[in-house]
Amino acid sequence: MSASNTIVGLGARTDHIATVPNLDLARLQLSPEEAGVLSLVGRVERIDQVLSRSTLGEARTIAVLLALRAKGAIVPARVVQRNQPAPAVDAAMAEEVDLEPERKKEIIELERALDGLDYFAVLGLRPGAPATEVKQAYYNASRRFHPDRYFGKNLGSFRARMERIFRKLTDAHNVLSQQDKRDAYLKANPALALASTAAAAPSPPPAAASPAPAAASYPATELTPIGLTPPPAPSPLRSARPAPLSPPAPAPAPPPVNDAESEARRAERQARLARHPYMAKNVRLTELVARGKAAMSRGDWERAYQDFHQVQTMDPKNREVATLLVEVRRRHDEQRASVEVTRGRELEQHGDDVGALAAYRLAFSLDNQNAEAAFRSAKLGLQQGQDVGEVRVLAQRAVDLLPGRVEHQVLLGRVLMDSGSKKQAKRVFEDAAKLDPDNAEAKAALKKLRWTF
Repeated sequence: MSASNTIVGLGARTDHIATVPNLDLARLQLSPEEAGVLSLVGRVERIDQVLSRSTLGEARTIAVLLALRAKGAIVPARVVQRNQPAPAVDAAMAEEVDLEPERKKEIIELERALDGLDYFAVLGLRPGAPATEVKQAYYNASRRFHPDRYFGKNLGSFRARMERIFRKLTDAHNVLSQQDKRDAYLKANPALALASTAAAAPSPPPAAASPAPAAASYPATELTPIGLTPPPAPSPLRSARPAPLSPPAPAPAPPPVNDAESEARRAERQARLARHPYMAKNVRLTELVARGKAAMSRGDWERAYQDFHQVQTMDPKNREVATLLVEVRRRHDEQRASVEVTRGRELEQHGDDVGALAAYRLAFSLDNQNAEAAFRSAKLGLQQGQDVGEVRVLAQRAVDLLPGRVEHQVLLGRVLMDSGSKKQAKRVFEDAAKLDPDNAEAKAALKKLRWTF
């Protein structure tokens, strides 16, 4: 970097970089090298200070910083005075992502206020809003804050911010749309319960019902039918005989079925069953597997990997998910490797060969089947005087992956010549000449090597 004081993708060496606030390290799956360099950054640090304190060497440290930048772990920062806005907000607003400034500001402000918002407020509802309004508000908020809505876009640190917001929105919806959870939440928050009661419109009192006519009362005397004498008093013998059994009283009619009440009981039973640890775990596993497969179908390998990894943690014996996890991790690394190769080409076009080499090396470390990453790493490594043994391994790998590419054969021949392996270099240049008899570099090398051993 002696020719330029700027590192493309990071900024000037004297610029600052900062760790993203509220960073979820478990979600990022950082390598040991990435975790070590991130610890050097701390809250905020100058780029040249990080490079000087790292034990990985400058080129490798730059590659790791670029990887952390791509994962959304660090962002460019601007150090300001204490009476100015907080550096974290300035750094986030200056971050180059595929979001409009208004959307970035909305996300930052909501995330900062998130811990102080109750479940009604986070959905933008008045206290006591009914479940129908809760569902509609959650649907509207999902369209604005679900990270999957921005598939294929560079979100940087804003992906973690939006995921945190969406988790709070989901928790609010799950609690406020289920009556038992809603009641428990209001009981735990008396102020909200009072506000909900005050906001509810008082229902009019029911009209007074007309009193039923009083039953007629008669003297408690024994009535005897006219013209009949009263029956004689029973004798002791007659009274000893059992009296005839009276017919059983008819069973009381069942109360009318209250559909709303029955539905409430059924919902309560289902909710109680869903809270059982075994059932809750199975439901959660099913949701994660379905979400991971949906992410696979749309090519979101990062989301799929996170979901399947969580399933494997909860259910280590799930063979299907273990197989899917291997495939998803491979595709995720291939995708990232392709992105790094493209970034390396752009850096080359801007004359930043050191940054380009770091990008190609990172791409090859992610996907050792990427022939272009191996070839370009070897080519730039040879130009920059990197370790010849490492360059030779990369050049040989490029030939092994794509032996029909003349430029791969020629590059390997040059590396072998520089390392003193002239006989091997001669065979490689001969293979290149067979592929392209008019290749000037192969012909010149063969002419030079013909009588040197």
